[in-house]
Amino acid sequence: MSRGSIAGLPLIASDGCGLVLDAHVPQEGPDGTRRVPCVVTRTPYGRSAHLAEGRGWRERGLAYVVQDVRGRHDSDGTWAPYRGEREDGAVLVDWITAQPWSDGRVVAYGGSYAGYTAWAMAVERPDAVRAVVSLGPSMALARTKFGGGGILRLAEHASWWLERGDARTSRDGLAACLFRERPGVLRHLPVLDLPREMGAHLPSWVGIVEGGAAARTGEEVTLAELAGLSAATLHVGGWHDLLLGETLEHHRVAGSAVPGTPSHLLVGPWEHDLVASSSGRVGDLDHGDAAVVPWGRMLVDWIGDALDGSLPPRRADVHVRHAGWERHVDWPPPHARTRLAWSAGGVLEFVHDPRDARPSRHAGVDRRALARRPDAVRARTLPLVAPLRLAGDATVELTSASDAPGVDWIARLIARAPDGAEQELAVGETTVTGPHDGLRIAIPLGPVAAVLTPGTRLVVELAGADAPRLARNLGGPPGDRYTSARQAPVRQAVRIDPETPLVIVLPIASGPAPLADDATTGGSPAPTEHPDARPTGGAAS
Repeated sequence: MSRGSIAGLPLIASDGCGLVLDAHVPQEGPDGTRRVPCVVTRTPYGRSAHLAEGRGWRERGLAYVVQDVRGRHDSDGTWAPYRGEREDGAVLVDWITAQPWSDGRVVAYGGSYAGYTAWAMAVERPDAVRAVVSLGPSMALARTKFGGGGILRLAEHASWWLERGDARTSRDGLAACLFRERPGVLRHLPVLDLPREMGAHLPSWVGIVEGGAAARTGEEVTLAELAGLSAATLHVGGWHDLLLGETLEHHRVAGSAVPGTPSHLLVGPWEHDLVASSSGRVGDLDHGDAAVVPWGRMLVDWIGDALDGSLPPRRADVHVRHAGWERHVDWPPPHARTRLAWSAGGVLEFVHDPRDARPSRHAGVDRRALARRPDAVRARTLPLVAPLRLAGDATVELTSASDAPGVDWIARLIARAPDGAEQELAVGETTVTGPHDGLRIAIPLGPVAAVLTPGTRLVVELAGADAPRLARNLGGPPGDRYTSARQAPVRQAVRIDPETPLVIVLPIASGPAPLADDATTGGSPAPTEHPDARPTGGAAS
């Protein structure tokens, strides 16, 4: 292939399919040489969106290649997410490194699904891929579409599949339009029939939902493969991004078996748009102008340093809520795993009614109105007397009871400001199958990074639904969740006493631990303070 820019070049895959790419190649590298490194992206979202980016890399003396994945846009074949990407990516890297303009070094770059294809190239061709830039990677259908306990992330799956599933091109904006015109459409039952209700032909929908969180394609990128990489890696995530857990896990694991391998982290106050965010506002939260970062310059500098071999081994640039940007050697920074327990309250029971399920709220939206609903248990602390810095993962431990065929537990850590505004800090969920009484369970809430001001209360909220973020428990056998239209109320309870306290394990980096106040069902007037509950330091049991 000659230098300059070329569009619409079909690269023949191992099975004969033509997978179309665009290439932008400089006349010479930044050091005057004729051979140059190449930044490469494989995307299902349309390579035409990367035209300006490709020319920008060419002007900076690096080649850029972008390819439509199999079955999308101009590429031949059938679109089957997470199938064939490892082999197709390897063929592309081999083609790049065989070009007369290539110096043999490749930077794999991509976000969301293209984050997966970047990692697939890295593990298939580790000698050629010298750096990976991964933004909010979506690593598998089973990992992206299902949350804790294997519950379908209904709103996310419906939105993404409606716009990009079972089609060669995208229907951008269709989901937002539909949900605006028909705000209750995701309440339709059975869930397996939802595509018809949305007016879309999505033949893969049923197989994905029925396959559940245990489904595998055989092309997953394993943690062992990530650990063995010697490529420098940059991991970009957002505190409000569904896929933040993948980003943090990759930063922890990538290159960990190869001493000195650089792994850098960038986490901002963003949703899934990440560094493309043009505003510091998420819902009712305003993170200010500093939330908007000069990503282009940052990326150019980082890739240059990665190719030069001048990066430090570990670095984490993290935006901490109410404190701004901080640089750490690693994330999370040192912190104490502190157990905060509520040991008085008795049996606190509520009813989850799938016909009026506890509703979801968009990221950053004030949640105080939901506190008046009776379908949750809420435990709060006394107001903080000094600033409290949280940095790390939180976990809730509770004792569950129910005579239902199954229950969902959605646990949240909430910051309640002195003016009553409530903001989610972290959330997690799990399921319990079968009637039970006195079952002890732990629910990981995931990562927190915040500095809370004096007067703030922490609230632990336990509910039976978060709809439509999660598909509802319909009150019948667990197997009916996606196949049935029958709905029945579910009684579920939390037992709180000295032998079975309600516990949250907090990652406290600095500041005095909060003190427990009261635990009630939602919508109830708060009882007086229970002075018997006090925090204890040390590792969680």
